[in-house]
Amino acid sequence: MTETINITVDSKDLEEFKETTGMTVGDCIKLLMDNVKYGGHLGFDPFWSEENQKHLQKSIREMEEGKVVKFTSEEWEKFVNEQDI
Repeated sequence: MTETINITVDSKDLEEFKETTGMTVGDCIKLLMDNVKYGGHLGFDPFWSEENQKHLQKSIREMEEGKVVKFTSEEWEKFVNEQDI
């Protein structure tokens, strides 16, 4: 069974939404409904937040510039365990 939903949105907001997410409004509604159905809430993934995207871009730049530290999983575990947190 399907339902028809009528909503009113500003056309500029709709275009920005489509450009930003690459989704249709229908896709978005389905996604939100699945979040509630399977996750029990209307949570949004903080991965896509502006702050996190800036952090990721900085990390990518640093990696491209060779500013990375490589650890084996054992070395990383030792490093983390030695920290005074």
